[in-house]
Amino acid sequence: MRNSSFIKGLDDILCGGFISPSTVLIAGTAGSGKTNICLQSLFNASGRGEKCAYISLLSGSRNKVISTTRQLGFFDDQVLTSGMLAIHSIGTDIIAKGDFSIFEYITDNVLDTSPTRVVIDTITILESIGSTFEEREFRGCELRAFTQSLFMEFEERGILLMVTGEINPESITVSHWSYMADTILSLERKTADSGLERHLEVIKMRGSDFIPGKHPFVIDPEGIYMLKKGT
Repeated sequence: MRNSSFIKGLDDILCGGFISPSTVLIAGTAGSGKTNICLQSLFNASGRGEKCAYISLLSGSRNKVISTTRQLGFFDDQVLTSGMLAIHSIGTDIIAKGDFSIFEYITDNVLDTSPTRVVIDTITILESIGSTFEEREFRGCELRAFTQSLFMEFEERGILLMVTGEINPESITVSHWSYMADTILSLERKTADSGLERHLEVIKMRGSDFIPGKHPFVIDPEGIYMLKKGT
């Protein structure tokens, strides 16, 4: 099943949109547009009848997420008041308690509401969690097992899961987060002689073709949209 990204021009690059259910990793450095692309997808999907959820992991409170997004053209108060889009913030108190506490919060507050599309921003914060019951930091293999179990919960419920990751484009192919995602979008932001340039590259997309290469995009007051190459 295909789901639109609701980003102008991106569905063409993805040869029809995201595959659902699946896990999509949106990777890049700070300011590359990761959160923007996720919230634009959620607001537009919610406005068209999809029940969606956004989970902030230390990236901002619910009120902060709303206030910073309100200035963008895709923002819609109605989808928030109607409950079609729920915004959650998992703070340090829950994260400090470890894996079971995080899993329990997501299950009780997100999964049990039967959404069709969910964003976790940013997934890489889980690198600092520990074991709830043993009260110690996770080893690498334990983190991977926990994350795979979490991703599987979304997949088994037929949910399109989008996760952001603070990952440099140069290291994306060797990141352990990349192995666990079905689709990887790498966002790049750099300064050139002509000014600020932004590019999106599809690194992989299991079970589907896509258009390879670095595709230019713009973030303006209306949101994100892809440009045709050469423009």
